[in-house]
Amino acid sequence: MPRLPRIYIEGALYYITSRGGINQNIFIDVSDYHEYLSLIDKYKKQYGFKLFSYVLLPTHLHMLVELRNNVGVSKIMHDVNSLYTKIYNNRYAKGGHLFQERFSVTLAEKESHLLQLTRYIHLNPKRLGTVENPSDYPYSSYAQYLDATKRNYPEMRDEVEEAFYILKGREEALAEYTKKATPKETNEIERLLHKKKILGSKAFEENVRSAIEESAKQQKQRQVIPKKAQILYLVLGGAIFFVLTIGIVYLYKQNSGLKNRYNETMTHYSDILEMLRRERNRALTENRNAEEYLWKIRLTEKALQELKSEKKSVIQAGKDIDGCAWKIRLAQIDGPKKDFIDLDTIIFEDNYISSEQLRQEGFSTTRYSKKVLKNGNTGWETIQANGTGETAFWRGEWDGRVMRGVLSRRSSDGAVRDFSFAAVGGKIKQEVLR
Repeated sequence: MPRLPRIYIEGALYYITSRGGINQNIFIDVSDYHEYLSLIDKYKKQYGFKLFSYVLLPTHLHMLVELRNNVGVSKIMHDVNSLYTKIYNNRYAKGGHLFQERFSVTLAEKESHLLQLTRYIHLNPKRLGTVENPSDYPYSSYAQYLDATKRNYPEMRDEVEEAFYILKGREEALAEYTKKATPKETNEIERLLHKKKILGSKAFEENVRSAIEESAKQQKQRQVIPKKAQILYLVLGGAIFFVLTIGIVYLYKQNSGLKNRYNETMTHYSDILEMLRRERNRALTENRNAEEYLWKIRLTEKALQELKSEKKSVIQAGKDIDGCAWKIRLAQIDGPKKDFIDLDTIIFEDNYISSEQLRQEGFSTTRYSKKVLKNGNTGWETIQANGTGETAFWRGEWDGRVMRGVLSRRSSDGAVRDFSFAAVGGKIKQEVLR
C-alpha cells in the first residue's frame, strides 16, 4: 500500500518507524540514546502528544504516539530528528543526513491495537537477539510499564495508566501479557505493519480514508486558480511586493513606532481579506461565479504574509545575537542540590555558542539554532556535551532588551539540574570582550 499522507487524526495511534541511512547506526554509545530520549521528552512537553511506547535500537527506532493540539506527526519527527542529527554530527564530526528521508507511519485504532503494538515494540530487542528478556533492554519503555518510579523520563504516567485501563490490570498483568506473546502473534503483527497502513475496524478505516480524501480535496482546491487569474496574480503580486518593500525601507529608516505602523497596515489588509471572503461566500450562496474573488483573496493573503515576514525580518535586525555576549545570573529551579557558580558569560560568534563556565568544565562549543518567535523575539537553543557524558541544554529568548532562558544539565548518571537565567546588563559586542 502506498504511503499515507501525513494527516492529523484525533484519537488514532501513529506507529512510527525511523531508520538511519544505508549502513548507518543512529546510536553509537549510551549518551546517544539518552540524548534522543531527552529530545522526545522536550518535544512531548512542547507539543503535548501522547507517547505510549518506544524502543531505540542501533540502526532504527519505533514509537507509538497519539497526536494532540493539531501538531502533526511530520512536525514532531522533523524537530526531533533534525535536532538530534545536529547533535550527532557535532559529537562525531560528521555531516549530512543521519536518517532516511522519510519515516514510515501506520495508523491504528487505539482500543483494539494499543496493547498489541506496545507489546510488539517491547519485544523487538528480544526478537533481534539483543537480549533474552525484554526487561533487560535499557532503551525501551518496557521498564516504565514495570516500574512506576521510571515513568517521568520521558513523562509517560498518564499513557501507562491508560494502557493498564484497557488491559484491566497493572504491572504484573502487563508483564504476563508480554510474556505470553507467541512467535505466531508477533509475526502476524509484523506482517500487518508491512502490508497495511491502516489497522482497525471497518468504521475506523472508512474514517481514515474519508479524512485522507478530504485532505486531498482541500489541497487540490488550494491549487486551482484560473489561468487569467494566475497571470494577474503574478503581475499584481510583484507590484504589491515592490510597494511593500519601499514602505518597509521607509519604516525601517523612520524606526519610530515601527511595530504600530506594521500592525496598522496588517489590520488594513486583514479587513480587506475578510471583506473579500464575505463577498465570495455571498456569491456562492446566490449561485454566482465566485472565481473572481478567489484570486483576489489569494493575492491579499500573499501580500499579508509578505508583510508579516518582512515585519519579522526588520524588527529582527535590531535583535540579532551573533557577535554578542551576555553576562548572566543563574538560579537553580530543581534537581539534586549542588554548589555551582551562579554567574556566567555566554558568547555567540559565527553561529556558535560557548559558556565561560561550561568551557572550563570541558563542554564543547556548539552551533545554536535560531528563529523568530511568534512574539517577534529571537529564540535560540543548543545542546553541549563534555567528555564525561554530561550534557547541557540551553534555550533562550532575546527581546532586544533582556536575554533570559533556561539551562538543563544532565549528568552521566542521569541526574538533572534545571536553572533559569537572566542577563545582568545589556548585550556586549564581541570586540569589547577581546
